[in-house]
Amino acid sequence: MSASKRRGLGEERRAMTAVSSEEPSVAGGVAGETARAAGSNQKDAEDSENRALGKRLRDDLHAPALPPCTPSQGKPKPNPNPTANVSSAAGTANRFGDVDVEWALASLSAADPKLAEVISQAGVLPRIASCQEARAAHHESHRAFRSLARAIVFQQLNGAAAATIFNRVKVLVGAEADDAAFTPAAVTNAEASALRACGLSQRKLSYLQGLSAAFSDSGVLSDTALERMSAREVYDALIALYGLGPWSIHMFQMFYLNEPDVLPFSDFGVRKGVMRLYGLTAMPGKAKVEEIAAAWAPYRTLATFYMWHVADGNSKP
Repeated sequence: MSASKRRGLGEERRAMTAVSSEEPSVAGGVAGETARAAGSNQKDAEDSENRALGKRLRDDLHAPALPPCTPSQGKPKPNPNPTANVSSAAGTANRFGDVDVEWALASLSAADPKLAEVISQAGVLPRIASCQEARAAHHESHRAFRSLARAIVFQQLNGAAAATIFNRVKVLVGAEADDAAFTPAAVTNAEASALRACGLSQRKLSYLQGLSAAFSDSGVLSDTALERMSAREVYDALIALYGLGPWSIHMFQMFYLNEPDVLPFSDFGVRKGVMRLYGLTAMPGKAKVEEIAAAWAPYRTLATFYMWHVADGNSKP
C-alpha cells in the first residue's frame, strides 16, 4: 500500500477519534452517550470521542437521506410473540433494498433470542422506512458521487464547519439551488485554487479530484455500475479510492445502496449496543462483534440498526 493511501486511510481513522463538541439528535446512531469503556484514561477519552464523532458522521454522511432519530419506546412489557410488532408496522417499511422487512426481522428473531426481545419491543424502526423512502430517488444521476463527496468533505471536521465548506463548494460549481448540478464534471472543471479557497485542505482536494475522475464519463464508477455490483465488489471498488476507508464505505452501502448484510464492526454504536445487549463487561473488538453477528446474516444491516437502538438506551437489555 502506498504512503499516500495509508495517509488516506489514516485520515478516516483520525476522524473516528476526533473530538466533537456537538451532541445533536441521532439519525443513524448513538445519541447522548458517555463512553466509559474499561481501560486507561486515554482509552476512555478515545472511546468518548469515537462515540461523539461516529454519531455525528452518521448524521452528516448522507443527509438529508438519513432518517430522523428513532423515538424512545419507553420500557414496554416483553411481547410473548417476538414478531408481533413486526407485521403491524411493516406496512410502512415492507422493503429494505431487495429484502422483505417482516421476513428479515422474523428470521433475526428466530436466530437470536436477545435480539428478538429488542425487535419485539421496538417493532420496525422508523429509520428502516426512511432509508427506503430515500432510496426511491435512486434514479437521480450522480447521487453516489454526491454522497461520497460529502463524506470526504465532512471527515475529521466539526459538522457545522464541514457543512459550511461543502456549501461553498456547491456554490462554486453552480449547485447551490440544484443538487443535481453537483457532478463529477463540475468539480473537475472548477479551479483548484477556488476549491481550496472554499476551505478544502490540499489532501481533501486531491481526494475529491480523484473521486471526480473515478465517476467521470471515462471513469470506472457510476450509479449504474455500483447498483449492479455485489456488496464485495462495491467495497473493493471504493476502498481503492484515496480518502475512503472501511467505515465510510459501510455507511454508504447501508444508507445509499440499502445493502441488507453490512456489518460496520468498528462503529462505536454497534460495539456499545452489543456490549449492552449481550451483557459484556467491556467494549467488544472486531472478532467478538463478528462472532455475535454471525447469527444475523444475511440481515446484518437491519440488526445493526437495532444495536444503535439499544446503544441509545431505547430498549432494556
